[in-house]
Amino acid sequence: MKKLIVLVLALVCVLGLIGCSPTIRYPSVQEYVAGQGNIKGNIPVEEYTSISEDFAIGADKDGYAVFKDPEKALAKLLELYSDGITLIQTAYDLEPFSVDNCGDYQVYGSQVTTGTKEEQQQAIFVGKFLDIYENSYVR
Repeated sequence: MKKLIVLVLALVCVLGLIGCSPTIRYPSVQEYVAGQGNIKGNIPVEEYTSISEDFAIGADKDGYAVFKDPEKALAKLLELYSDGITLIQTAYDLEPFSVDNCGDYQVYGSQVTTGTKEEQQQAIFVGKFLDIYENSYVR
């Protein structure tokens, strides 16, 4: 039953995101190699791509880490990390995940103290993911 609820939640999120995807203001235009050129930060690119190629990271014109295909990356996050998203939502009584409230999920992802260890690890990853994801849209 729990898996069914999680699948329905993920489907609702994906369907909601398809209809209202934000415009990518800061697309990937260069490779992200920490310490080179104008690259900002030290994102472990291999950690993300080892999970899924959909999490491939590039850099915008200012050197900030962004997903090469943010929409594909978000869809993969919803597919692989739905338990972490659900944990954040229930722990902090949030509205269902959407692009409009993903900032709340980013903030609370690292603060969860309930759920299983795996769900907590997923929630932490969700927060880290959204930190990169927002770079394509907000600054």
